[in-house]
Amino acid sequence: MKAFMVAAACGIVLTLTGCSGQVSGTARGLFIGYVTDKTEEEVVAKVGKPESADTATSNTLRWTYKRKTFDPDNQSLVDNETILIFQKDASGKFKVVQVIFG
Repeated sequence: MKAFMVAAACGIVLTLTGCSGQVSGTARGLFIGYVTDKTEEEVVAKVGKPESADTATSNTLRWTYKRKTFDPDNQSLVDNETILIFQKDASGKFKVVQVIFG
């Protein structure tokens, strides 16, 4: 019984060690939850400033993050870009309406 417990503990340690440190960034699903329907200020407070920002029109804003997210459904492959699309709401504030991973 003791040998089984030692083997199980070693297996858990090896599994956790293999998983740690491999991925940097935020999982796509979490990132979407952090930013959807949030203002510019709220997004910066939660995930930081973007690498670039572009105003496509007076009602649309596009922010690009580099290597900020990863896809847990695809071997935790890191996304080269994560793009946030903001649009003005009824109060005139920009809020995230779409997230694009690439």
